[in-house]
Amino acid sequence: MKTALLILFFIVSSSMLHAAEQAVSECDRLAAHPEDPQRVTPGIPQSQIDLSQAIAVCERATTAEPANGRSRYQLARVLFYSGQNERAVQEMRCSADAGHIQAQYIFGTFIARNRPFAPTDICLAERYWRQSAEAGRQAARVQYLRFTMKGHFDSCASVADDAQLSRFVDAIAKDVGGVYEQLYVEDFREALAKRPTAAVRDLWRRCSAEKSLTTPHALLTKRFGDNPAATSQLSEIILSGEKTITATSPWLHERNPALAPVLGGFFMMIDAEGTPLAVMRTTGLRTMPFDQVTADYSRYEGLPVRPIETWREVHRRYFTRVLAPLGKEWRADMPVTMERFEVVCRR
Repeated sequence: MKTALLILFFIVSSSMLHAAEQAVSECDRLAAHPEDPQRVTPGIPQSQIDLSQAIAVCERATTAEPANGRSRYQLARVLFYSGQNERAVQEMRCSADAGHIQAQYIFGTFIARNRPFAPTDICLAERYWRQSAEAGRQAARVQYLRFTMKGHFDSCASVADDAQLSRFVDAIAKDVGGVYEQLYVEDFREALAKRPTAAVRDLWRRCSAEKSLTTPHALLTKRFGDNPAATSQLSEIILSGEKTITATSPWLHERNPALAPVLGGFFMMIDAEGTPLAVMRTTGLRTMPFDQVTADYSRYEGLPVRPIETWREVHRRYFTRVLAPLGKEWRADMPVTMERFEVVCRR
């Protein structure tokens, strides 16, 4: 009997708390945001808010119910509109920590946009945006994916895995609200298909932390050699320090310029199975006609290829193979880019 009464007490208490959270207050009427998924009124546009009245009413509401995340979000909103940024940031975080979906999204946005008095740790934005996205906020899903695909969360200790990112994309597609969101869905699906593996990202995260590295460019993966045996041999002599240069061509990157080497940029050397072997840095680039490559460059190749005549024959065959699928043919005057590189971190 006593146990039954306790269960009934908790059920009634929980119901009363839920009813209190859903009850429409004066703070809701004066400060609710029209796009807040947890609003209990239609919301009011910024231009129609009486800021001084809304602030006073919402301050009383948060004093009466400190755990009410909706009221705290609305107070943060009107404080921000009135220029009280420090208090607005504090209240927005309190609301986010109370589980308010819109506040989680907005607080993450404060961080990402370097708003005054907001924290500067982008990994905090990752955490709050992920919570909001998981709870169903469409804007948070979009922003989380945008920042993830651009590598802004690469240094964070815990981020959504590829399966969860794919679920976010599916959720965006299901709730798509216009042509622009549909374009985001298409872009996100393409980016996920091309995204480096978790192992590649983990090695980059470790290396960038150890060496204090940053890159404004997407981290590229590069496999040396166009068959498994060549890849294995070339990777071995690169890691040994024997080979510190490679030849590519602008013709290979015409369809996707983002794959072209960048001076000072980083890339991940992978094996034939896609396993990351090392983080590499491009230290030199020079483009010239194929027949003007001299021993001054080939001497940084692997030992068997260092004689310039051998280098030319090996690379003539190589470019003949890789250019054929692109509808191009090797020529003695074709452009060749000689790329110097160094090993930064090993697996």
